Amino acid sequence: METDMAFPEKTGLADPALGTEALFARYHVGWETRDPDRIVSLHSEDTTYWLHDGSAPVHGREALRQYCIGVFARYPFSFELRRSLFGARHWVLEWVMVLPLKDTAGQPFTARVEMLDVVDVNDAGEVTRKDVYMNGAQSQAAFARAGIATGPQ
Repeated sequence: METDMAFPEKTGLADPALGTEALFARYHVGWETRDPDRIVSLHSEDTTYWLHDGSAPVHGREALRQYCIGVFARYPFSFELRRSLFGARHWVLEWVMVLPLKDTAGQPFTARVEMLDVVDVNDAGEVTRKDVYMNGAQSQAAFARAGIATGPQ
């Protein structure tokens, strides 16, 4: 995957050199490096991001940027990529969130939660919608063990 932190110029998916796999590679760098500006630079202005954990969807670039800042400050998670499927205007990513936590007694443990992303892309090569689904049983068990409330606050 790409590791250069410079934001490549958007050329749109009409450019055969840029497909959804290449867009995903650039996009994933933003998540790996915890860079909200890079992430939102690859989203459309009217984007929707929805973590399906009972929370409301996030609408628009600036709201997504603020959401990412909060998530990155609260959760120092990393990724294990499992499987990716790419289409002309979408990708589906199966991954595992790896999250170092402490239980309610203060003992460290590592939570592992299976995740699934479904991402829509427009003709300009921008992410228009990202739906993130988490394994409910795994996330509830991990967050309960850590004494962390999830979903709408």
